[in-house]
Parts: sequence; C-alpha cells; structure tokens
Amino acid sequence: MKKGNITIEKLAVMIQKEFNEIHQKLGKLDKNDELILKRLEGVVYRTEFEKLEVRVAELENLLAINSEKH
Repeated sequence: MKKGNITIEKLAVMIQKEFNEIHQKLGKLDKNDELILKRLEGVVYRTEFEKLEVRVAELENLLAINSEKH
C-alpha cells in the first residue's frame, strides 16, 4: 500500500462509502428475515408436536383405541 498524506475529506468519503455498503447489506438481511418468517408461518414447533402426540395417545387410551404408529 502506498504511504501518503490523506485529507480529512478523502477519509470522510471513504468511511461514508463503507457505511453505505454496510447499510445495503443490512437491508438485504432484513428482507431475508422477512422471507424466512413468512415461510415459517404455520409451522408447528417440535415441542408442540410432541405435546400433541402425548395428548392424542392419552385420548386413544381413554377411548381404548388401538393405534398403529406409522
């Protein structure tokens, strides 16, 4: 890298350019987060599913229903 004097103005321009690039990247991340959240809407979490399995098994036992696991 070439050594030399740099003015405050040039340094400010360089820093502003970097901030603009970071801002653009963060904007893309926000959009990706929104897409991910939309895809996860309606998805049942594992713990909820496991609780539901237990409740169904209890109901089957109460009603004396034979169920086969698939």
